[in-house]
Amino acid sequence: MEFTSAIGKRMTVTAAILGVALSFAGCGGGSSANPQNNTATASNPNPSNPTTPSAITATLTATPATIQAGQSVTLTWSTTNATSVTINGLGTVSASGSQTVTPAQNVTYTITASGLSGSTQMASTTVTVQTTSTPGNTKTNGIPRSSHVVLVIEENHMFSEVYPSGMPWLSSMGNSYAFATNYHANEPGSALDYFWLSSGNGEQAFGCSGAGCTQPITSNNIFRELSAAGMTWKVYADSLPSVGYMGGDTGAYVDRHNPARWYSDVINNHALQQNIVPFTQFAADLAADRLPAYSIIIPDVNHDAHNGTVGQADAWLQANVAPLLKAPSFQAGGDGLLIVTYDECDGAVGACNQQVFTVMIGPNVKRGFQSSTFYQHQSTLRTILDALTIRNYPGASASAPDMADFFK
Repeated sequence: MEFTSAIGKRMTVTAAILGVALSFAGCGGGSSANPQNNTATASNPNPSNPTTPSAITATLTATPATIQAGQSVTLTWSTTNATSVTINGLGTVSASGSQTVTPAQNVTYTITASGLSGSTQMASTTVTVQTTSTPGNTKTNGIPRSSHVVLVIEENHMFSEVYPSGMPWLSSMGNSYAFATNYHANEPGSALDYFWLSSGNGEQAFGCSGAGCTQPITSNNIFRELSAAGMTWKVYADSLPSVGYMGGDTGAYVDRHNPARWYSDVINNHALQQNIVPFTQFAADLAADRLPAYSIIIPDVNHDAHNGTVGQADAWLQANVAPLLKAPSFQAGGDGLLIVTYDECDGAVGACNQQVFTVMIGPNVKRGFQSSTFYQHQSTLRTILDALTIRNYPGASASAPDMADFFK
């Protein structure tokens, strides 16, 4: 009996302990029959994760999506949760907005919205540009359309130092095609004249001098207009150390002779910076028939008559630029246009009358022609834009005369 009683007591105590354990397990309305549910609740008391970045969205539309050449389109976009927004041809833009563009050819615009986590969202829209005439018959303000315009800028010499004997090859091209006898640079200081050729202004408002600028230039410019129109451009810079180089002087390359690197459009857009390439790329692009619509050739200071002689500059042009004239676009029936000019007449001294030698070469240029009309760099800029069918004219090019007398 005592043995039985002892066992009974032990059983009673065990049952009591088990009951207490079960009561604790059931606290808060839980159930020991569903341990997985309890574990999920404890490990994730808040199903919402506040550290997860909000999704990025991006939309882009073009109205209208089909236009006639010369008409405009309104691009409209919106994004959410993006820290950086870019549109090809426009560069960095606000999170939402709209802008009018005038594409010269079919183009696809793409918006890229990026967030803090590195994630991106993209959207695209295509604009179709219809033409009513063949390219060879198209003129804008008397300037024939060109599929390839090439501008070469030389340095610091007067008209009389170049023509007729200082640069015999270039002078012979002027005699064979056309040159200006009354063309004048705008003002002393190299960079200022490069800006006149790119945005129709010396851009002193941005702290610009002959040596460059203290602030990015936000004025409208040819690089912005071409990018917005979906047209290609490149700066072929002699002695540039690498593709997309945005630094200062190095070796015989000087940044004051590279206009593109001073504009905010390029400064704020890594993709556009890739359009600034070493001059060695020119021969490769020419051989592969992939020259852009607009090319600027910038010889280095040993080859542009800045440090060397005009004779040395002439020899460099004949060896490195003359092959361009064998390209199909510069043959009979083509539409290529080569312009060679000087930035100014002396080394930013201003002691001369700024008359400089300027030549135009191409199948649509009059042969053996000399123009006595007074022109300055803004007229060259306007003529280039018209040749590329761009109808938005930056700065003084809006009111400058076209150089239409040079063309057939």
